[in-house]
Amino acid sequence: MAGLNDTTDNLCDQYQTLGESIFFAPVQPEQLNRIHDLEASSYPDDEAATREKLNFRIQHAPNLFMVAMQCREGGAGPLVVGYVCGTCTSAGHLSHESMATHDHEGTLLCIHSVVVEAPLRRKGLATRLLRAYVLYVQATMPHLRGIRLICKQGLIGLYEKAGFILVGQSGVVHGRDPWFEMAMELPRPNTAE
Repeated sequence: MAGLNDTTDNLCDQYQTLGESIFFAPVQPEQLNRIHDLEASSYPDDEAATREKLNFRIQHAPNLFMVAMQCREGGAGPLVVGYVCGTCTSAGHLSHESMATHDHEGTLLCIHSVVVEAPLRRKGLATRLLRAYVLYVQATMPHLRGIRLICKQGLIGLYEKAGFILVGQSGVVHGRDPWFEMAMELPRPNTAE
């Protein structure tokens, strides 16, 4: 799509100062193949989201799907090198059921995936991406009251750096290893005039 590439190429010129030529943007449907490849290479087979689930999130919750793009040398358009995606629920906690659908009116955001391409891991990109994502969803979805995610024990520190608090071991069983629920409460918007 020529229009999209022209726009993202211009963004690369604008945001070179973000270090490693990385910027964040809303997801585009044509990025599904790359996103699915990143998902499949980042999670074990029994934990990775299917192509169908990723497509569902792109189609039904695009405002809750942010990609990290890296500008490339030689005039090639930017490449997706990471992403965060989620869906909303009206449930008060995470469960298989609450994470299986998307309720546009839901006040709890369930983050499903936080992915960074392997060579860029442990360089602060996931933390930057999560912080930008939280600010974005707060600004665009003021009805949200909280954000939840589940993670492996070794990633608790990453999410704490991004502002999440450990709730405890999750009741969600997904794959072999135990998961831990992390939470971030969002401030209520100031409605006083």
